[in-house]
Amino acid sequence: MGVLNIDPITHGLIGAALANLSGHPIQLNDPIFIGCTLGAMVPDLDIVTHLKGRLNYLLKHRGASHSFLALGGMALGLGTLVHYTFPTSSWLVVVFWTLIGTLSHGIADLLNSYGAQLLWPFYKKKFTVNMAMVTEPVIFVLFFSSFIVSFTRPEFGLYSSLTTFAVALIYLFIREMDRYKTRQRLEETFAAPREQVKVLPAMYRPFSWAFLVYEEDTVSFGVMKKKHAQILKVLPQWDSEDPLINNALEGELADIFNRFTPYFHVVRTDSPETKVQFVDLRYWDKEDFLYTGEVCICPDGKITEERFYTFGSRNSQGIVLEY
Repeated sequence: MGVLNIDPITHGLIGAALANLSGHPIQLNDPIFIGCTLGAMVPDLDIVTHLKGRLNYLLKHRGASHSFLALGGMALGLGTLVHYTFPTSSWLVVVFWTLIGTLSHGIADLLNSYGAQLLWPFYKKKFTVNMAMVTEPVIFVLFFSSFIVSFTRPEFGLYSSLTTFAVALIYLFIREMDRYKTRQRLEETFAAPREQVKVLPAMYRPFSWAFLVYEEDTVSFGVMKKKHAQILKVLPQWDSEDPLINNALEGELADIFNRFTPYFHVVRTDSPETKVQFVDLRYWDKEDFLYTGEVCICPDGKITEERFYTFGSRNSQGIVLEY
């Protein structure tokens, strides 16, 4: 998976549409346009954490850099720089619109299953509304069209932005209603209560949903195809009293999955050696879950190795965790 978020270009297009609401036309030397657009993109500079490895990036991405505290700090720093580079608007006005841009980034990142740590450092769990795909094509097309109209016909910029935001909200409302109906259909299909059914955006499937159904003995993962549920993977429920599983849940890999995803599952296998496999249930990539891990355990319960896989265990060597 190339990106885990609404891509930076889409963020920038949203920032440009917001800048139009200031009444300033889109101009490449206008500080409000520059501040709001760059502000909507700058939080994704946390990609520099990739320099210490993909696992470090996965754990740090959308963390502190996407908190309200950091978004405010970025707006202050970037807005000040833009103001002194293009001093045609007051400092306060430029910082305000840059802040609008940075906040739009954090809010937009709530749409998909990866979420964002908006309340870091006071609360370190990621928030998400599980509504959009990894990269949302409809949102991109809407705001790209708005940018073209605003750039070529500046007199229509304000109306173009207002219309685009209205259509985007209607689209998201329709998505939410469709998710609600999908959940109802799944509850009827599997005779499962609401709390046992989770509906998530499907990877690579516009207008589709993935789902999790938690039953007494199994956890089923599948996708909706033409209003019919297709099961892709069935995993056994884990034994919460199994001492080897409990040992694995005390390890570093368990800590990573606890921080990384609200939807993880563990499975014990005993052939040819005892392993406890960790699975992030959010992302399915053709034949396997995208993010998995495994803990090798001796008969006495001692952990001998922990390994994190970033593209499924079939497609990568994994990252061996060091103590």
